[in-house]
Formats: sequence, C-alpha cells, structure tokens
Amino acid sequence: MRRPGPLLILAVLFAASFSGRVIDFAYAAAQKQDEPNPSPVAGKNVSSADEPPHAPTPIAVETSPEPAAASGGRPHDAAPGAISNAERDSLLAAIRERARALDRREAEIARRERELEALERRVAERTAELKAVKEELEQRLSFAATAAQEDITRLARMYEAMKPAKAGEIFNAMDPSFAAGFLTEMNSESAALILANMDTDKAYATSVIIAGRNAAVNRP
Repeated sequence: MRRPGPLLILAVLFAASFSGRVIDFAYAAAQKQDEPNPSPVAGKNVSSADEPPHAPTPIAVETSPEPAAASGGRPHDAAPGAISNAERDSLLAAIRERARALDRREAEIARRERELEALERRVAERTAELKAVKEELEQRLSFAATAAQEDITRLARMYEAMKPAKAGEIFNAMDPSFAAGFLTEMNSESAALILANMDTDKAYATSVIIAGRNAAVNRP
C-alpha cells in the first residue's frame, strides 16, 4: 500500500482544523441566540467579544430660561427688534383707547351734523314763513294804497262838485300836506277856486307843498 505524501497530510490537517473552527463558531452563534439580552448596569455598558461596545447615552441637562428683567424688559437672548408681552399689551391698549377716542369723536361730529341739519331745516321753514308773510303784507299794502288812492280821487271829485267857498272852509281845517294831496287830484280850475277861498297862510303852505312835489317829479 502506497503511503500518502506530505502535501496530502497537510491538506487533511488544514481541512480538519478549518472544520473544527466552523463548528465552534456555529455553536457559539446558537448559544448567543438562546441567551437573553443583558441589561446595562448603572452607567456601564455590557459588551461581548463579538460585538462592539455601545456608545454611552448622553444625559440631557435641563436649563431654565433666563428670567426677564423685573421691569418687564426683554430677555437677554431675545432677538433684536422683538417686543415683550408687557410692551405688546401696552401697545394694544393704546391702540384700543385711540380707536375708542376716534369713535367718540365721530359720534360727536355726527351728532353736531344732525343738529345743524335740523337747524337748517328750521331756518328754511322760518324763511319760507317770513317770505309768505312779506308777500301777504305787500299785497295788503298795495291794496291799501290803491284803495287810499281811489278814495282820495273819489273825494277830490266830490270837492270839485262843491261850491268853492264851502270847499275852501273844509280845506282850511286840513293839514296843508293833506290838502295838497286832494288839490293835485283836481283839475286846475277847481283847485284854483278852492285855494282862493282858503286862508292866505293855509293857501300859501299848501301851494309850497304842491310846488315841491312837482319839482321832485320833474327833476331829471
């Protein structure tokens, strides 16, 4: 029988050694799956030979925010331009007060406008009433003047029909201006006869008044 060579012997030994390592590795893996996970011990991490150690968990440290200034100012770490709650509330209160003041002013202006409108209506009504009264008064005055003129003309015609001596006595009792008004309504002949039968002084005063009226009428 032929003896095996050295290379064959080495190959067999290497294969046997490798097979043993494979078996040991598989057995260790099976035991690892069957074992429960180890719990960490107070700040220490349990590590196995085949696993890398876990990194320690950082401990969070709670920090309280820096208190704001006692006067209601901003915190030191506040962003530039930011306002505090107290400043915001004060600003909102000022805006609300300004809005209320504007509302009160608008209400006062509206009230005054209503009062002015009512006053304007009363003035317009009063003006219309006064205008109506004025027109009525003018109509009455015109009617009275017309009636008076008609009465004067009618009386003048009556004095013309009277005897000059009797009419002269009546005209002597009249005021010269009143007598002049009647004489101007008569024809010249009748007026001359009545003046001739009047007292000299009364006839002169009446003639002056008539001349003055004619001069005013003929003046350019």
